[in-house]
Amino acid sequence: MMKPSPSLKIFDILKRNLIYIALLLILSAFTNDEARQANSAFDKGNYEEAEELYKAAIEVSPDNYKLYFNLGNAQAKQGKVEEAIESFMEFRSLAESPQDKSMAEYNIGTLLAEDQKWKPAATHFKNALKLNSSDLDAKHNYERALAEMQNEEDEGGDEQNQEKQQPPEPSEYAIAMKKQAEKLVAEQRYQDAYNLMQRALEADDTVRAFNDFIERIRNVSEINSN
Repeated sequence: MMKPSPSLKIFDILKRNLIYIALLLILSAFTNDEARQANSAFDKGNYEEAEELYKAAIEVSPDNYKLYFNLGNAQAKQGKVEEAIESFMEFRSLAESPQDKSMAEYNIGTLLAEDQKWKPAATHFKNALKLNSSDLDAKHNYERALAEMQNEEDEGGDEQNQEKQQPPEPSEYAIAMKKQAEKLVAEQRYQDAYNLMQRALEADDTVRAFNDFIERIRNVSEINSN
């Protein structure tokens, strides 16, 4: 008999990141009027309004990476998984400290875990730990995600093998990663785009739906390296 999996510690986006959200809201509160209004709307639970105001604030202050984190949380509160992942990825790409980058990885992992996407969730919790090894919540969630992955492998059997024979329906995570890669392609950063998609593929098998795109940017990156 298998041991029961430990309960998943999902915070804010449920509980833990209330600390992070408050911190980033305070730090960005003096950026511009849109940011202050967005913070107020978020505090009141008006997440749709907050999302639009954070987007307006980003238009005014595109280099304020903290706004992307707040935007991601507002989107996550509305169940907009794909958009929230994109915002957290943007925050991660602009953030400088390992602690900030770890927060983005944790939140992405949390969103995926809530949707029971255990393999990519485990990848992002692991990334969070690499950036902040003292994060006990990320460690707990990583262990839970690994346990759930093992359960799926034990129960999957032939059904999973049959699904792998045809291109899968891309998950919200896969779509978000492709959009990030497309941004890199637009900047002619083909090798970075290819590396991003390879990491995404390792985390989520549904990224295979974009194999043609991955092969195309691989070919371009190889040409550029010659």
